[in-house]
Amino acid sequence: MRATITILGLLCLPSLVFGQRGPTPYYEDTKNVPVSPEIHPDRTVTFRLFAPKASDVVLMGSPGILEVIKEPKPLRKDDKGVWSLTVGPLPEGFYTYGYAIDGGLRMPDPSNPNPELRRWGNTSLFIVPAAEKAVFEERPVPHGTVHIDTYDSKNLGMSRMFYVYTPPGYETSQQKLPVLYLLHGNGQIESSWTWTGRANVIMDNLLADGKVKPMIVVMPYGHIPREIKPDPAGPADPMAIEKELLTAVKPEVEKKYRVLTDREHRAIGGLSMGAAQSLSIGLHNPDQFAYVAAFSGGGNRAEWEKADPAMLNKKFKVLWIGCGREDPGYKGVKGMADLLTEKKITHIYNESGGGHSWPNWQTYLSKYAPLLFR
Repeated sequence: MRATITILGLLCLPSLVFGQRGPTPYYEDTKNVPVSPEIHPDRTVTFRLFAPKASDVVLMGSPGILEVIKEPKPLRKDDKGVWSLTVGPLPEGFYTYGYAIDGGLRMPDPSNPNPELRRWGNTSLFIVPAAEKAVFEERPVPHGTVHIDTYDSKNLGMSRMFYVYTPPGYETSQQKLPVLYLLHGNGQIESSWTWTGRANVIMDNLLADGKVKPMIVVMPYGHIPREIKPDPAGPADPMAIEKELLTAVKPEVEKKYRVLTDREHRAIGGLSMGAAQSLSIGLHNPDQFAYVAAFSGGGNRAEWEKADPAMLNKKFKVLWIGCGREDPGYKGVKGMADLLTEKKITHIYNESGGGHSWPNWQTYLSKYAPLLFR
């Protein structure tokens, strides 16, 4: 009884037990959160950052907005400690950006709740809307599910994750579906294709428009160590990710999800680093994948020069390569496409404007996915 009386007494006197909170710390005070980014009707965009003690703030991209502003731009500070910069007008579309403060590493905009998650140096994203919604923008259509799976890798001796998109209706159906393995780029992580690339939204929209077959999309982690740190054992084996995908991720997917397990119903594709990985894995394993795509990245030219065109033309239903003309790697990717043409290896080459950034990769996915499993 005494304990009960004591507890009731405490409940009646919360201010005595927990104390009165003092002033909100400056780093948690929402009054210090400026509107950023602010997209104006004329498509100019204003960026703001509250950093009264900073001496230098630069708007930068990864590359994202750099394709438009061309080089990092300094912000200016007002008498309240708010730094700001207005750029544009910007073309309608998808942008990533961040700040570098006092010569430091890039960081996200603390006012923006939409992050671009990366292996290091997270940044932020925003959309300049168009009159008609883009393929990566959410629409009132049936939505699929994004799953997060954790497994213990015997190959690498560590716990790993992969993301999986299942289409609308998967949970209430017993149907087995084809699978696309979708790989991220250098510095990105397993969540990049959903959090930033919005692959799940793209697939929802394509399905609603009847442009793609229902499929499962698997997005694994493409680096070996998760942290950015020197490896005392030296550079990672370039074949390690191929082995991890085929002997660890794929069996885990086929155990947990209703997927068709023959090569005719298995595809691979990726962006940048993931493009090179996809071309390599596809070339080494034509008995495993009937569809291969590379977005803004090339393969090992020496290996493809030795490839058997007749065998690849028989095995690959689609070999798809895309790159923007402003991409730093454009010359290499175009060279790879020219090599395939020279060797008479059947392929699709998609050259576009823009550079090495998400607007191209999102568009490439929206063009590649409709070709799968036909």
